[in-house]
Amino acid sequence: MIALHPTFHANFVQFLKEFNDTHDYFECHELLEDYWKEVSPASKNHPLTALILLSTSMYHWRRGNMTGAIKTMKGSIDRLKETLPSCYYETINYDKLMQDATHSINLMKEKNPFQQFTIELINEQLQQLVDAIESPSSNDLHFLTHKHMLRDRSEILKERETQKKRRADLK
Repeated sequence: MIALHPTFHANFVQFLKEFNDTHDYFECHELLEDYWKEVSPASKNHPLTALILLSTSMYHWRRGNMTGAIKTMKGSIDRLKETLPSCYYETINYDKLMQDATHSINLMKEKNPFQQFTIELINEQLQQLVDAIESPSSNDLHFLTHKHMLRDRSEILKERETQKKRRADLK
């Protein structure tokens, strides 16, 4: 059996589509977190976590949460450096990504408004896979900006209460 290149995983391909075309950074985070938990859940020092932080930063920045945006972008940049070399970085323009991330954090520090950028792909096969995914017909900016608050959060709130109770019982 031939091993599939890790960057051709459906979640990674969909992440690139969401990041570059729909700019749904919340969905980017969800896609990569699921994939990361599949391949390396015990390691926070993994290239996918660098891209998860990147997506989180872009989501915070668009929402105007500069503190969260700067903190997560710094974490992303640090992790991008720490996890080099990586097979994930072989299919994207890593140097441009680092330039864009560094430029973005500088804009954030100056309190500039949100500016999206794309992750340039340098692997033709990966580009074809991304291009084959149909884009949604419209993007609701309000929904994309506040997605974490507009979705059903009942399971998250239930888990948060369970963890709070567990911590209280340990005291």
